[in-house]
This record gives sequence, structure tokens and C-alpha cells, in this order.
Amino acid sequence: MNVQPSPYSPYATADPAERHLFPTLFGPPAAGALLPTGCHALAVAPDEPLKVDPAEELPAGVCAPCAAAMRDDTASAPRPVTTCYSCGDQTHHNRLCAVCRAEAHQMWAATRVAAEPPPSTDVGTLIVRGGPISISPNAFCEHGDLAFTARVHVRPLHGRQEDATLNLLLPRCYLAKMFGAVLAAVDEDPSPEAQDRFTQTVTETQAVVRDTLRSRRDENGPAT
Repeated sequence: MNVQPSPYSPYATADPAERHLFPTLFGPPAAGALLPTGCHALAVAPDEPLKVDPAEELPAGVCAPCAAAMRDDTASAPRPVTTCYSCGDQTHHNRLCAVCRAEAHQMWAATRVAAEPPPSTDVGTLIVRGGPISISPNAFCEHGDLAFTARVHVRPLHGRQEDATLNLLLPRCYLAKMFGAVLAAVDEDPSPEAQDRFTQTVTETQAVVRDTLRSRRDENGPAT
């Protein structure tokens, strides 16, 4: 019998091609959570836990170091120690510690683009009146691309006229659809002034974000 690999997460550090085991004392691990594995890495707990006896022959696809740890055999070799770029703690999980990875995974999982979005409360049409946009270093879309945070000031199109503030986390794969629609509209705009205004704003924003990313990369140094 072959088993499916552990569910994917861009924050998992365990081998993505294998099914990992989780040392637990109080029942099965929480489904969907990013948790420590028997091989001293991090993996996502599946919806249906794999119930196996490490003393018996394991199904194909199960992580051998996880099984060895369950049997109290030779433990996995320790991973190199690095500094977490988010909180500054020491970690064995490649420059992002287990706590920060678990929090980022939870945020990433909440922003995944579903084929059919869940039902939500209709708040009506909101007019965006501006606000800052930034790149979140710890949030990714389901494709593993960085997400963007936006703190936008909005006003309802109908009804009460008080401004409100919304904090949005925008997956890059969703923004690509928005950009495609905007670019098509700009291309078809007969006004040269409108096209120039759009191009200028895009160019200025691109320069600011590029400088920010390069500064962050220089501060963090090369990946280890």
C-alpha cells in the first residue's frame, strides 16, 4: 500500500515527497496545522491521520527517519542553526523558526484561492479611497508566491457615508487577474493623458517596491 505525501505548504521543511509522522501525547494532531515531525522537520498534518505501528512494516511512502525516531532508533542528523529573520530567535528551520512558520502557514492557508469561495456576508459596494500597499514577508498564496497587504480607506457606495479602514491580504495570483483587467482597460482608453497617468503611477510604485526588496535582501544576506 502506498500513502499520499503530507499536504503541501510553502512553510513546511520536511521532504514534500513523503508522508511524515507526528509524535503526539494527547490524541491525533490537528488537521491542517504545521507541526514538528519525527524527523525533526515541519509538515502539515493531514485530514485523516495515518495510524501505524512503527514496530511493524510501514506502507511505502512513509518517511523512514520519522519511523526510526518513533522506534527510538538513530535520530535524524541535526539541521544547521540559523537566525530567524522574523523574530531573531535561533532555529533549525532555515532562517524562519517553527513558531513563525506555523503562524505564516495559518495565514497562507486562510488566503488560498478556492474554486468556489465560501458564502459571506454582503457588505455592499465599497469605494476604495486610497491607502498604503506593502509586501508581506511571511504570507504566500497557494502557489508559493508572496502576498501583498493593503490598508485601504473605503466608503460605502450607498447608505451611510462614514469612511472605514480595511486590512486586506491579497494573494499575488489574484492580483494578476486584476492587473490583466486593468491593463486591458488602459490599452483601450482613448485618452493619452489617462494612459500616461497610469504608467507614471505604476513606474513610481515599482521603483519604490524594488528598492525595498533589494534592501531587505541585502540585510538578510544570502540564504543558507
